[in-house]
Amino acid sequence: MPSNVPVYVGTYGVNKETAALVHRLPQGRYAPMFPIRPSGFWEGRRLDRRAERELLARNPRSKRLAGPLPALPQLLRLPTATRVTWSVELGARFRDALRATRAADTWQLDEIVAECAGAQGRPYRELLRGAVRGLVFGRPALGDTAFRGLVWWAKTALVLASSRQVTPERTAFWRMLNRGCLGLIGEEYPEFVGDPRAAARAAALGHEGLRGGGPVRRALARKYICGLTPGFHLAPGLGGNTHGLSRAEASRWRAAYLRARAAAPVAGIAEFNFRFENGSRPVIRELLRELASVVKPV
Repeated sequence: MPSNVPVYVGTYGVNKETAALVHRLPQGRYAPMFPIRPSGFWEGRRLDRRAERELLARNPRSKRLAGPLPALPQLLRLPTATRVTWSVELGARFRDALRATRAADTWQLDEIVAECAGAQGRPYRELLRGAVRGLVFGRPALGDTAFRGLVWWAKTALVLASSRQVTPERTAFWRMLNRGCLGLIGEEYPEFVGDPRAAARAAALGHEGLRGGGPVRRALARKYICGLTPGFHLAPGLGGNTHGLSRAEASRWRAAYLRARAAAPVAGIAEFNFRFENGSRPVIRELLRELASVVKPV
């Protein structure tokens, strides 16, 4: 990859050893990923005793948020203010992990889930909004300042970008997303079949939806990053080489797709799922050559 192109790399959770490997690259930026779905972070706050005492001294009311989050079904039924309060706490717990190691250059959040775009999407959008807020602003009582990151957007939720429904809740959602994002990664995950340029146009509908919205959504459109996978490990919803092309044919299809999306233009390219067949050296080297030919220096 060109040395003047930043490359953000991360796995789920914060890991100092991974951070050290990433930082060996001149352009490497360590960006650990956190899940919006229930995980160990839901079980309780994980501050050391000194930090917990300092937090409670400056914000005594935070004591009631130290324990487990409500179970997801219960959280979604709570009043908005209570749900958002717990969601901000969840994001702040992610930020606690970043603060504890001080190894991250930014963060990634997985993800704007499909339910955000559904008929009952408001509780999920509020959950997401709160988590982003907690990650960005952390705990000011412990010295945290604003720290933006990368937010992934599920392919099945990209239709949300085209919605023209305007409510105070949706406005708050878009504003916090824009406030928190260095980049917004649309999970396009195309299947390697047919004309790659036509596939690229079809996959751009989420991006185009943002462009056609108000000022905040247009600002997010300028941060939009095209997300896909190397394409050789097949899993539901991840697209890729589902029609059994040879590796050379699949790579040519993917390269044409990348060229078409980079010309859109997009703010960057993101790759997910370097596992199994996607993790072999030949596949990764081939992919990096394709990416190097389309990414632009900043």
